[in-house]
Amino acid sequence: MDRMLALAKLTLQNPRQATRALLAEGVPTPARTAGLMLVAVVSAVIASLQIRLGPPGMDPLSAMILASPFLAAVVQWVFLALSVVLIHRVGRAAGGTGSFPDALLIVVWLQCLTLVLQLLQLVALVIAPPLAGIIGLGGFVLFLWLMTHFIAELHGFRNRGLVFLGMVLTALVAGLVIGMAVILLVGPEALMPNV
Repeated sequence: MDRMLALAKLTLQNPRQATRALLAEGVPTPARTAGLMLVAVVSAVIASLQIRLGPPGMDPLSAMILASPFLAAVVQWVFLALSVVLIHRVGRAAGGTGSFPDALLIVVWLQCLTLVLQLLQLVALVIAPPLAGIIGLGGFVLFLWLMTHFIAELHGFRNRGLVFLGMVLTALVAGLVIGMAVILLVGPEALMPNV
């Protein structure tokens, strides 16, 4: 636990150095795979609690997914696994040198840090709801900043601006493909039942 706290502190102070330290830990691949499943389950449980405590008004698809912690965990795992694949494949296509197991490890570590923010947001929903939105926004900015550094270090890229641009473009393309797939699978009526 002390090493994890020290690594978390280093991650906030110097993300690239923290990435090197994390990858040097030699975490076995089965542990990385199990870690991805664990963070997906915990994140889904917290998100399901947030939907119950938060104000109404969520879109129907998200509400349906988060209504079942099991379904939420499966969807969360799929998105995290897709992130690992995209970080590895797109990075390699751009000339990066990172491996798939290392991409898996940085996604698990980033998700561990995100879980802390999710817990803070959950507590804020109970104590001071407006604060939860601020924590969520700050967490999103922190997520983007850390992910940019993690990917740059993983693949040996120097220009973080180009890494960020690559992340945004990849997310947009992936979002369009996933959105089209969801519409084909469940139909537009499920997404907009009142229209």
